[in-house]
Amino acid sequence: MPPTQSRPTEKRFFARWVVASSAGWFCGVIVVVMLAAISDLIHVGNGVYIGVGMGWSIGFAQWLTARKWFGATSQWMWASTIGVTIPFLLADLVGTQWNRNRWYLIPALAGAGGLLAGLLQRSSLRSHSGKTNWWVAASGAAWMCPALLIQLIIVPYRPRTPLEAVRNIGSIGLGGVVLGVVTGSALVWLLTPDTCRPHPPIAC
Repeated sequence: MPPTQSRPTEKRFFARWVVASSAGWFCGVIVVVMLAAISDLIHVGNGVYIGVGMGWSIGFAQWLTARKWFGATSQWMWASTIGVTIPFLLADLVGTQWNRNRWYLIPALAGAGGLLAGLLQRSSLRSHSGKTNWWVAASGAAWMCPALLIQLIIVPYRPRTPLEAVRNIGSIGLGGVVLGVVTGSALVWLLTPDTCRPHPPIAC
């Protein structure tokens, strides 16, 4: 088979990973909304619930796929939760003001959270690949890109036209797809050997 042609197993893994990440993103949005409502009642944190909700939901969804394809343990999920939560928690602790003029804040924190999550998840990939340092960079970019997409496209506050409503829903919906595509592409590259081995993480 030509080296430039993707193997069926790689395509199947990639597709399932993107679907899992998208589902986790969608569930994460729901969890964040619920946690935000609780936060308003008890007045605890303004941003930490974003890290907890998105980090756990996406980490859990990805782990369900990762455990079958390359034997990841629940450490993958908790690494995502802890890594993504820490920057948002620190931002709350230093009294960060969350307002529309600081549109860059959430993408920056999401990128930092992705780097930390990738650093913590690296051990799950180390036995399968010698290029795991690249996963840290890929994870950081993967978390920053959808957050940046939403900040640049979404209409703040209440949309006034159907088009603005579609923009909001579309940008939020695409977030998980973007994250899944970036991380899935990185994992296929990291876990697929250059030549077939007896038992590679993603079968030849």
